[in-house]
Amino acid sequence: MIRALLLATAALLTVAAGVSAQTSHQAYAEQCREAIGDLPDFSCADGVPVPVTQDGQEVRDPVPGMTCDRPSLLDNGTGSDGQCVPHSRILNLSTDRMMVSVMCRQKVIRAADSLDFDEIDVIAHNPATGATCWFQASGRDGQPVSGRMVPSPTLGKDDGFWKAPEDVATDGCGNCHDNDPFMYSPFVGQVISELPAAPFGPYFHVGPEFGFDAWPTRTFDLADNTCLSCHRIGTDQTCGALTRVMTGQTVPTGADALARSYAFTHAMPPDFNQDIETWTTIYGPAIDQIRSCCLDPDQAACRPTLLPGADP
Repeated sequence: MIRALLLATAALLTVAAGVSAQTSHQAYAEQCREAIGDLPDFSCADGVPVPVTQDGQEVRDPVPGMTCDRPSLLDNGTGSDGQCVPHSRILNLSTDRMMVSVMCRQKVIRAADSLDFDEIDVIAHNPATGATCWFQASGRDGQPVSGRMVPSPTLGKDDGFWKAPEDVATDGCGNCHDNDPFMYSPFVGQVISELPAAPFGPYFHVGPEFGFDAWPTRTFDLADNTCLSCHRIGTDQTCGALTRVMTGQTVPTGADALARSYAFTHAMPPDFNQDIETWTTIYGPAIDQIRSCCLDPDQAACRPTLLPGADP
């Protein structure tokens, strides 16, 4: 009898947690709809596959733990097949009033035509105001999430498909996306035509779960810094781990021999076509300044500055 009561109580708590998460998502969806607009239903089938190559040739028979030319920089985590899993897809849902990027992410090896994914991520951004929303869906109990017919994250009819915003916030996406909503990496840069870009516009996070104290909201205002002529540098990961890995100071996990050689090691700026000596002459001092500010942001030259649109 006691055991039955305990099981019943646990079941009720599980249901209550699901209802609470759904209610939380619906409230967030309403805020995002007002700040950015309605996002459509979509299918990951319409996304563009992100290539995985070895020595410049697309991998046809992937194996767990393999290396590649442009590994994903986002850690796929325990239980994944590594950083070189093929068949992730990127979908651009942008309109003339909003920028929307979707990543249907594979973390384990599946068939090329599979529409089952380990994670579906959506970044929605209003370039006029800077309002930005983050949505995520992932598989449960070891099962993937279907990308075949994905419900709109803003229209309130997802039936628990999307994670609660507090769970999304805990993932800490904003630590890497600390300078603008859309990040470049060699991995996603292979399909750069599908990526929105807003390197200097206003940028802030909608919703209390993503509030001023939750994710970084400052960039370095460095005078005459060559790197900052193309994009901002945030005070968290873009000045730290991302600067190191994009400028040849750290080799990313999953890198093969080609990925460990110049110019693959120096992904910024994209398509730089001169030798390492020229790269170092042009960008070396700027990189040194950025790294110094990341270590000691209180230096007078660093001038940490609120992102335009951010409000403490």
